[in-house]
Amino acid sequence: SKEEIIEILKKSNTGSAFIPLGRARTLFFPGSDGGAQWGGAAVDENSIMYVPAKENPVFSSIIDAPNYTASKAAITGKQLYQTYCAACHGADREGNHDGTIPGLLGIKAKYDNAAILQIMAKGRGMMPAFTQIKEQDRQAIVDFLGGKNSSAQTSNTKSNLSTVPYTHTGYNRWYDTNGYPVSTPPWGTLTAIDMNTGKRQWQMPLGEYTELTARGIPPTGTDNYGCGAVTAGGLIFIASSKDEQFRAFDRKTGKILWQFKLPAAGYASPSVYAINGKQYIVIACGGGKLKSKSGDRYLAFALP
Repeated sequence: SKEEIIEILKKSNTGSAFIPLGRARTLFFPGSDGGAQWGGAAVDENSIMYVPAKENPVFSSIIDAPNYTASKAAITGKQLYQTYCAACHGADREGNHDGTIPGLLGIKAKYDNAAILQIMAKGRGMMPAFTQIKEQDRQAIVDFLGGKNSSAQTSNTKSNLSTVPYTHTGYNRWYDTNGYPVSTPPWGTLTAIDMNTGKRQWQMPLGEYTELTARGIPPTGTDNYGCGAVTAGGLIFIASSKDEQFRAFDRKTGKILWQFKLPAAGYASPSVYAINGKQYIVIACGGGKLKSKSGDRYLAFALP
């Protein structure tokens, strides 16, 4: 309820930008991965920038880090997981609550040891490379993910074991009991900004919850990942939204001119190309984030 949200807000750590994390819930707004989206922005020949963004509050806090001492001849894979992985993938390995960071339960059914080690060493998507972790430590983590809590032998002494006292509890979007952000809409937007003047030309909600619009609520926008592509014909194409739609906006007015339901959400940036003088636009429909269904298709559309 609204009253419960207000009570939580009163007990939370809020205020100016860059306040440090504490043991109490600390709020970030518009969030820890946007505002403006990681997919970047599209820019036309007139220096108008079209940027997707989201405004979802996020919370986190700090907790005591696992305490490792030199009296232990080895550190187990579980302990290493808690140190390096739990803040994002969860202490229970179930990922974060909204699906933006995947759970790792059952990961060995999807990837073999070599593939998991490769991801840890090189990174993938939003996950950075963990080059600072020794090879035997990475293997111990992989063993733990597979159900075997092996130990990584260490010659560390007390002086060079980790002295970091805290870890954080992850990046948690603040949703109400119905699964919607607790902040006032719009929750996802597409904005046109004139970089010659710094002024906003227009802003439109990006995405919708059909169950809300069916109740007469104007489109709220949704969480989104991706970017748009501008065409010479005066359009900007963008998917990105949780509702699995691929849309074309009038780049002068922001009006939606066309939309198409994808087989899975297009959390990606579309590409424009031409074959034999015919122009096409293609989007990857991978889905998977935000607890939306996964997909494995590319859809290409011919432009008139």
